[in-house]
Amino acid sequence: MNLGPFTEIGVLIGIAALVSLVMRFLRQPLIVGHIITGILVGRYAMGVFQNVHTLELFSHLGIAFLLFSVGLNLNPRMLKEYGMASIMNTFGQVVLTGGTGVGVCMLLGYGWVTALYVGIAISFSSTVIVLKLLTDKGDLDKLYVKISIGSLLLQDLIAIILLFAIPIISGSSGQGATIFLTLGLGLAAGVGVFAFAHYVLRYLHPYLTRSQELLFLFANAWAILIAILFQNIGFSLEGGALIAGIALSTLPSSHEISARLNPLRDFFIVSFFILLGTRLVVSDFGGILIPAIILSLFVLIINPLIQLIVMGALGYRKKTSFQTGMMAAQISEFSLILIGVGVSLNQVAPSVLSTVTLVGIITIFISTYLIYYSDKLYRHVSPYL
Repeated sequence: MNLGPFTEIGVLIGIAALVSLVMRFLRQPLIVGHIITGILVGRYAMGVFQNVHTLELFSHLGIAFLLFSVGLNLNPRMLKEYGMASIMNTFGQVVLTGGTGVGVCMLLGYGWVTALYVGIAISFSSTVIVLKLLTDKGDLDKLYVKISIGSLLLQDLIAIILLFAIPIISGSSGQGATIFLTLGLGLAAGVGVFAFAHYVLRYLHPYLTRSQELLFLFANAWAILIAILFQNIGFSLEGGALIAGIALSTLPSSHEISARLNPLRDFFIVSFFILLGTRLVVSDFGGILIPAIILSLFVLIINPLIQLIVMGALGYRKKTSFQTGMMAAQISEFSLILIGVGVSLNQVAPSVLSTVTLVGIITIFISTYLIYYSDKLYRHVSPYL
């Protein structure tokens, strides 16, 4: 079926809306619906959407705006408030889960580079999904939530550092001089961006805020231009967008910019997850199903278990430890982005992205119920903890 680009976009949005309605009825995160939409309209299923380049462009914009939004709301003081428990949970999940995950991937037959990518990717949990579920549940003021949020923010920081580092190391082919040159240019660009924001934008700010339309347009232009700057230096587009957001986070209107940006960010980030769905190799579904199930069980069981052990060792009650563990039973959107970077650098096969995407669908779907009903689950498993 060969439709025009405008018709394809219209059909895509229509199918995404219908699938999202079903996901909403099932009380599932809409991210699952977006990936399912991609499977439905991809070249391996209905074959409706052929203009993949437009979807890829929307996807890049969505990731850039997501990281820009994270930067606008980044508050390192939150980590200090949640204390050592968040740091220890992050260490346990990323290091222990990641290391064990690499071993599991090697047993599944992956090469060491692919195993390293996948092992690290499945060690991250989703801040966006967990916060959305906890908001719906109304538990944001509880202790286990505060500890979990601190841990999730640290995981996001580690993921962002990896998104910065991998393109640099890969692009330099191991040449130390190239790495240091790139780091030097990146540091200079970062200092310049923050200096410009502090000494120039702060004085332009009253003028910009006179028009909400001008403020919104300026923020978008700033995010895209700074992202392009860092990409041309050798860093990732996502990392540049994050720097752009952090640079504006000290402005009085940063929260207003973030609030106005959210609808635009959400629209474009949908394209990223739909694109992931279109790349799910359904024709080789049998080949990725068993590894995906094994990795999903690993995420659903080992991640919460490590959190439970760490929290118990720190002296927290069983219920707090158990509920904190339930927050880790899914993989992050950064996990999919990280594997996507590996595919774009030809270090990871596209089929691996399909496998991890399927892991994401399975773990997000199941963990939704684990988080929603953690109180009832605790009553059943408490005698065995």
